[in-house]
Amino acid sequence: RVQALASTPALHTTMAQCAPVASENVGVSACTVAEQAVAPQSAEPKRVRLVGLDMIRGLMMVVMLLVDYAGAGYASIDHAPWNGVHLADFVMPFFLWVSGASMSISLRVRPGQSHTAVFATAFKRAVRLFVLGLVLQGGWLTQDTEGLKALNLDLSTMRWMGILQRIALVFVITAFVELFVPKLGSESQRRAQTQLAGTLLPRAAGEGSVLAEGAACDRRSFGCELFRTNALGWGVVLCVAAVGTGLTYGVRPPASWPGCAPKVYPCFGDLAGTGVCAEKPSELTSEELHTMACSGPGYLDSQILGVNHVYRKGSDVAEWPPKFGFDPEGFVTTLSAALPMWLGMHVGKVWGLLKDPRSTLVHWAVLGSVLTLVGAVLSVWVPLNKRLWSPSYSLIMSGMATLIYAAFFGLVDATALHPLKFRPVAGLVRTLLTPLEWLGANCILFFVLSDCCGVLSFGLESINWGHPYHKNNIVAWFQNAVLMDWLGLGSGCGGAYEHCGPALMVYVWIEILAWMAICGVLYRKNMFWKI
Repeated sequence: RVQALASTPALHTTMAQCAPVASENVGVSACTVAEQAVAPQSAEPKRVRLVGLDMIRGLMMVVMLLVDYAGAGYASIDHAPWNGVHLADFVMPFFLWVSGASMSISLRVRPGQSHTAVFATAFKRAVRLFVLGLVLQGGWLTQDTEGLKALNLDLSTMRWMGILQRIALVFVITAFVELFVPKLGSESQRRAQTQLAGTLLPRAAGEGSVLAEGAACDRRSFGCELFRTNALGWGVVLCVAAVGTGLTYGVRPPASWPGCAPKVYPCFGDLAGTGVCAEKPSELTSEELHTMACSGPGYLDSQILGVNHVYRKGSDVAEWPPKFGFDPEGFVTTLSAALPMWLGMHVGKVWGLLKDPRSTLVHWAVLGSVLTLVGAVLSVWVPLNKRLWSPSYSLIMSGMATLIYAAFFGLVDATALHPLKFRPVAGLVRTLLTPLEWLGANCILFFVLSDCCGVLSFGLESINWGHPYHKNNIVAWFQNAVLMDWLGLGSGCGGAYEHCGPALMVYVWIEILAWMAICGVLYRKNMFWKI
């Protein structure tokens, strides 16, 4: 019926009168849906950037820098010592979720491409991401006890895992499952899935009406058919997460494991490959280290990665070298972290399938609410724990990411749903949130150069005017002279900038605003750093 009506002048006149979709939003009208249904299948559909996706990514960049830099002065925003959730514990699962949502757009099989070729491209991207993580968090950027900066990569102590390395590994798992695990469902549904992935195949005679009816059916079911179509993929991802969870909670270190000794000591190394194992004020306490080291991931990661290649190191005696370790981004818990990225991809595919804001938001709202509720109930028996990546933590973080993104999408992307009287307010809010879009569009640049990884500060601090090097540089001068002394933020902090909450907070917000301005200029010049 759609094809028959499309050939009539009346429908062409109606379509011509439909308002075009604005480039900055993805709100569509019924006319737009009809145009998509009868559009020639030989041309690739126009891709519209989801502004809300950039905004939630930018929000996470702000939170990451805030907690990484000011967390030392405010324990409530730093990572929870063990069980529980603080502000910093939202960052990693949200990044995995957002990466999955982005993959639903970027992981596309175009005409003439094979699934193997697309996976090879994704794998290469993951390798670049992993290598960048090794450079940034593997121990390449170092300083000695006097604060002198140096580039020194000690292969005997290089940290193998980290934030980018975890994202890269989960990216490979998700891409493999999406591309190679078979889809279920009817031929029209499989064709819709293929089109969603970006492959445009010639339609058989009469198939246009089948696809149009299938799209209408999908909207009536709010896209729930995706769960059945991707049932095998869901099964694989849940098995991977279950393996990680089983190793985390099912493996118990042997009684002889040094990390399970009654008394343990944190170990701190230096550039010479030596160090000391002893308790230090304001560092990880012996009790916190004991809880980590005597866990399944602590034991397994120490065996798999090596004691010298994890984030935290310790010993059961107060002498070097370390005998056990723990990594909050270790290999074992990375398996459990596959679920948030897969859920993010599912959320993106819902919009790709439905192309209807109202039905999409209903699906997301229900899914996010169910995940959050199940995670909250499960936390009664399995506490929220970011370092162990507990299933309750994974579910509740994925649910909250879905709900927050739905709010961004409804506000800045699904503008067709806004009542007329609300649109000026929505436009004002969108303008105020635009800096988050700038940060999200250039998140790799922000992550690398800002104090999330500190590459820019490392370069500035390497230029000094004599001993002591860690105080005689432009960054330390601004922190101590301007913030602590001139502005008086150091009163009550005992002169120690590193743990002076007010000074840290002012500095980090100055940096955030500066990066918003920088990324805004780059955004307007269409300059983006991509991996």
